[in-house]
Amino acid sequence: MTPSTLKHFSGFSPAALKFMRDLAKNNDRTWFAPRKHIYESELLEPLKALVADATDAMRKAKIDISADPRRSTFRIYRDIRFSADKSPYKTNLGAFLSTGGSHDESGGLYIHIQPKKSFMAVAFYQLDKPVLYRWRTAMAKDPKRFQAMIAALARNGLRLSDESESLKRMPRGFEQHADSPIEKYFRVGSFIVSEKLSDKDVGSKQLVDRMVALAKRAKPLLTYGRDLC
Repeated sequence: MTPSTLKHFSGFSPAALKFMRDLAKNNDRTWFAPRKHIYESELLEPLKALVADATDAMRKAKIDISADPRRSTFRIYRDIRFSADKSPYKTNLGAFLSTGGSHDESGGLYIHIQPKKSFMAVAFYQLDKPVLYRWRTAMAKDPKRFQAMIAALARNGLRLSDESESLKRMPRGFEQHADSPIEKYFRVGSFIVSEKLSDKDVGSKQLVDRMVALAKRAKPLLTYGRDLC
């Protein structure tokens, strides 16, 4: 399907959530293969519709986050080449809307659909070394600007995570900032704000509005990160 022929998102059905629960119990090809049509109709197509509708809603809200529904959804097939876990399928759905519309950009909004474990996050995730160095340099040069961004998020009811891939020690070259009020943020490799979603939330067409609302509240992080990536 092309974006123009996608149906509007109306929520993930009870059948969709049941499929994911069942897949978690029967994660093998013999179970999945005869039920692939259920995955495509109840999960994949609604996910593409969600991305398309969210992209349109972001544009109307003048938020620079977008995606191509055909490319922004993550494959259900796991890469098991280097994993001890040989389960062939993921037991969740995921899609990423980025600040530039590209699937491989670090900044944007990620939506994760999984029974009882759904969430959405605005993040600059797992920054590569050059970009992460620019973040840390900017934080060191103007810590007040970084603190202002954190304070703006707090006023919007969001907290910047300080737990993602946190280093035990200060990164090399930034040791002198160990006593800084923002010291803990020098040790992370991702900058994330997130919000949990209930099964009822993901079953509602209002999920699109929830995504837009989070992006609006996370605008201080998006603006800060866009200048550095």
